[in-house]
Amino acid sequence: MSDYTLYGHFNSQPATRIALFFNMAGIPFTYRHVDLRTGQQKSPDYLAINRFGRVPTLVHGSVSVTESPVILTYLAEKTGRFGGRDESEKRRIAEWLSWLADVLLPVQRARALRKFNGDANALPWIDAAAASGLAQFDEHLSHHDLIDGDRVTIADIFAFPWIDLAEEAAVDLAKYPHVADWRERMRTVPGVLGQYALMPQHDVEA
Repeated sequence: MSDYTLYGHFNSQPATRIALFFNMAGIPFTYRHVDLRTGQQKSPDYLAINRFGRVPTLVHGSVSVTESPVILTYLAEKTGRFGGRDESEKRRIAEWLSWLADVLLPVQRARALRKFNGDANALPWIDAAAASGLAQFDEHLSHHDLIDGDRVTIADIFAFPWIDLAEEAAVDLAKYPHVADWRERMRTVPGVLGQYALMPQHDVEA
């Protein structure tokens, strides 16, 4: 039996990050599907492990961890995989996680509005914000193959699900060639799978 249980939903890109970490690290985990359509995430049982009523949640023994950047950091520390090798690297990766969550979030919003029939009136400013964030990301990647240094870290794992499905956000990655190249490099990393190949639609035992 696995030490780790991930609660998520197959359409959740934050949950995809955690499943991606496990797959890349070769670590088995138990998966619990949370039915967002029926409001399972707001049930008393679920709120007992995640006070925010969101996915993902990681349960590790008696510990519950929420919010994907925090979960990734926790897993990096517990497993010794994809995290910082010293305090300076750990701090820098934490900065990347915060920055990526800010500048790339509009890409996720643009996808969600289109995929789930959101408010079309919001699309112009969401698309503009996504373009701005992608331009900043592209500039960084024009000088670097990966987000932090020369190895894959949880910063790359954090960003990948958003960029992997960029076309669903109506993003033309030809406008951001360095981001497109980074995506292709990430797709060749052992254990990297896209969201639809990776995320179950039902409970899975380790």
